Formats: sequence, structure tokens, C-alpha cells
Amino acid sequence: MDTRAKLKTAIVEWQESALPFVHIRNRPIQMDLPHIHDIIGVRRCGKTYFMYQLISDLLMHGVPKSSVLYLNLDDDRLQPIQGDELSQLIDTFRELYASSDDQKLYFFLDEIQNFPLWEKWLKGIYDKRKNIKFVISGSNASLLSEDISSRLTGRHITTRMFPFSFFEFLKYKNISFDLKTIAYSDKKIEIKRIFNEYLVRGGFPEVIIYPAGDHITLLQSYFDDIIYRDIVSRHGVRNPKIFKELALFCVSNIAKPHTYNSLKRLFSDYQSLSTDAIIRYLSYLEDAFLLFSVNHYDTSLKRQIQKPKKLYCIDHGMMQAVSFRFSNDIGRIFENIVYIALLRQGKEIYYWQDEKGVEVDFVIKSRDDSIRLIQVSVDISDPMTREREKRGLISAMNYFEIGEGIIITSDILDEEIFQDRKITYFPLWFWLLTEESESYI
Repeated sequence: MDTRAKLKTAIVEWQESALPFVHIRNRPIQMDLPHIHDIIGVRRCGKTYFMYQLISDLLMHGVPKSSVLYLNLDDDRLQPIQGDELSQLIDTFRELYASSDDQKLYFFLDEIQNFPLWEKWLKGIYDKRKNIKFVISGSNASLLSEDISSRLTGRHITTRMFPFSFFEFLKYKNISFDLKTIAYSDKKIEIKRIFNEYLVRGGFPEVIIYPAGDHITLLQSYFDDIIYRDIVSRHGVRNPKIFKELALFCVSNIAKPHTYNSLKRLFSDYQSLSTDAIIRYLSYLEDAFLLFSVNHYDTSLKRQIQKPKKLYCIDHGMMQAVSFRFSNDIGRIFENIVYIALLRQGKEIYYWQDEKGVEVDFVIKSRDDSIRLIQVSVDISDPMTREREKRGLISAMNYFEIGEGIIITSDILDEEIFQDRKITYFPLWFWLLTEESESYI
């Protein structure tokens, strides 16, 4: 089947299909703006259904479906890609659904990174003002890379998608609550029960929507798709086995400091795995939104780069599904949940350690250069543990010259003054709802 025939088949099938039911995600996009909207995020986090949500809004506001096209460029039926599909797309669509150049069209192109030089084509269409609104999606961070950003400067607006937050998880289950009273209400029992479910399953939409399914097998398949389809195939990784072993090791050691050289020593049996290869492989994992690295906070950029980094995973459910080492390490699961919640808000995040090795899990720097400090410790019922966590936080408060900090636990809501500094304790479930209710992104 030639290119135009494949496009016609996909276009007609879309026009004749009904939109699926969507769960509303609160990610405002102004469709009346001329800019290209790019939606980025890890595979299976809900980008496609968010596109359906935007299309549904257009149809409800009177836009005819014959002016709208959704095309999944990862669809096997469009393969093999010839390279000229995009150049023929607009003419093919207008041929099937006759419309003048004055009629505004809405094109939703899912997983657009499958096409080489797509950004050049988009720029050309945009600059010619062909009265077409583009919404594109991609499962890799290259949509934000310097060369693409420079080519589309001033022409695009980015929306980042994540798996469901705990706030969204409750919304999906139609659980309402009053943040002012929930910590003291009997309803807290229900909220905590649901949080325990979220703690195990994570936030990928399909895992939540089909709770009776085998979520471990599903999450493992997501992991494999990211490894093989989004990374190995895209980047031409020569030894997929070694690459997957490195990825599994990193996911199994979330929140532990590492250097590239320390990883090289751990994989010393693979002589072909150089330090440069490890650096490149980790960049692939970050590019696919599977892992995120966090630097040690330092006023010197050079020292910051030289110090160990920490890695966090896009979803705590996936962490547990692909590595069973987390069954007795709820602390690192908590820490990963806190990190993703901060990342979802667009925060600038670091960790910090003093000269004695006392560590604070998160240093959050705001645009106005103000600093927040967060320590994560699941169980501080032991007086020695509580004292250690407090002193670590106090050490950081003294260093950053701020008067308060937060310790996130499993079930303590309290505050105290310690060495003239204020420490607030939050249960993780309550902290998540507080953060997300105030800045739901």
C-alpha cells in the first residue's frame, strides 16, 4: 500500500470512529492560541487520552469533526515509514474532507518523534499560516532539545504529562474531601486505605482503571516497551541486554548516590561498557522519562557536577514491578513519590549533604531563590531515628539560613520548635493532598 493510501485509510477510520470515554486531566491548554502545543511524557502516562479530551472539548464548542484529525504515528498500520507521510498529510486530508484554506483545521499528531525532521515540517506549515492548529505528543525529552527548541522558538508551548498523582487517583475514584478537616475526620481511614492501594500500584492510568488486572505484568511490559521501543530501537543501542541490566540496576537503587565511575566499577565484567557509554545510556533513560537525576546542591557548579547524583523513577509502581527489592524498603518508595510530586510542580530539586555526611533528601529552590527543605523518614517512632532526622534538617536549615523545614513520615501530623527552628511533620498522603490541592498541575 502506498503512502497516500495508508494515510487515507487512517484518516477515514478516525473520522468514522467514536471518541472513547476520557477521565478529565487538569492540564489547561488554550486552543485558541496559534502556537504548536507539544505534550510530552513517559509512554502510557495518558498523553493520547488527553488529546481525546481536547478534541472532545472542540466538538462540544461546535468545531465539526471533519475539521479535526487525530493520527497515531506509532500505529503499526502506518509502517514502514517512508519519510514523506507528513508532507502529504494536509493535501490528503483536504482531498477527503473538502475544505477551503480559510477553514481552520486541528491536527493532533501522537508520537511525532517517529518521523525524522518533523520539526522542520511543522515550522514550515506554521510560518506559512495555513490556518492549522497543531497539537503534538512525544515520549521523549528530545522534543525539548536545543536544536528543536531553537527551530520552534516562540512557536510552541509545552505541557508535561505524568502518571496519576494521588490527588488525581482520588478524583478518579470520586472521593471528595475537605483538606481543612480530613486529618481529623473519620474519612481519613478511607483516604489512607486508598493511599495504600496507590502506594502499591502507582499512577499509570491503565493500572488504575483496570484494578482487577495483573498490574505487575502490565507495568513490566511498559518497562520493556520503554527500553526496547523508545530507547534501543530509537538510539540503535548495540547491546540491549547490557543496557537493560543497567536500567534495572538503576531502578532497583533509586535514591542512592552514584557516580558514573561507581557504575562503571559495578559493571566491570562488561569491558565494552565504558564510562562514556554509561553516561550516554543514562541520558537515554532520562530522555525517555523513565529516570531523573538529582544533583547535590552546591554554590559551585563545578563541585556540583563532580559530586554523586541520585536517580528517581517516573512511577513507584513500576519500580516495585520490575525490582522486588523494594518490598522491605518503603522509605525509598516514599522518597520517590515525594520527588515526582515536586517534579510535577516544575520545581528545581537538589539533595544536600554536609561535611559529616548528614543528608537532607530534598532542597527545593524557587524562582525567587527561596529554599524549602524536605526530609523523608517513614518511621520516626524510635527516639534515636527522630533525633537523627531532626539534626540533619537543622544542619541544612543552618547552612541555608532558613527557619523551618519539613519531615515527611507515614502517619505523624505535628510541629515543634527545635533549636529555635520550626519542624513540621506530615504524613505523606496528607502532604501530597496539601501540595496538589494548592497547585494542582
